Amino acid sequence: MYRVLIQTGSIECDEYTHTDYGIELYDEEQFVAFVPYENLLAVVDETTKSAEDRAIL
Repeated sequence: MYRVLIQTGSIECDEYTHTDYGIELYDEEQFVAFVPYENLLAVVDETTKSAEDRAIL
């Protein structure tokens, strides 16, 4: 599970793919949203247990 942080909040998704202009978010293989890189603040892996292991993608 990933949490995508954007300027107006966050979106949860199961997976994502990078494109030329942003990322496409998918939940159970269904398209959820497209987030342009200009609006993307961070992608956080929610399955990571500790703060030391987390990284902004």
